[in-house]
Amino acid sequence: MPIAMRDCDGGIGNIIESRGRVTDRELIDSLQEHLTRDREKLKIFKFILFDHSALTKMEITDETVETIAGLWADASRVNPETIVAMVAYAAYGASIDLLNIISRLHELFFHQSCWETRMFRTKPQAVRWIREEVKKKFGIDDLSLN
Repeated sequence: MPIAMRDCDGGIGNIIESRGRVTDRELIDSLQEHLTRDREKLKIFKFILFDHSALTKMEITDETVETIAGLWADASRVNPETIVAMVAYAAYGASIDLLNIISRLHELFFHQSCWETRMFRTKPQAVRWIREEVKKKFGIDDLSLN
């Protein structure tokens, strides 16, 4: 499956990983399933990590980018305290178009959502930032992100 979503750290965190080729329908379906249908679960998240480091291609239109950003924005209003990190360094063989799509998604996400967000080149950088911010904001200092 090109998109995998899993909870971690006792349900207070969520990791969304995309790999290989992802279509707009796959991304929308995954986000709708995980971020919009289970509002109660979303209310307890302290952090979300979007990891696109294994992504090689995204087949997404401009209209889809707006739809995806809207899904994120709606989810952010359920729990505006969530901290979000996005790993956007693309996998070997990825095109410049993929980087442009990810940058556009992040830009819309940043401006439309209530979440505090940062973009990183590597997963270890994102994990380090999440740990620091969750400790600072919520007093939780034993995150595994596994």
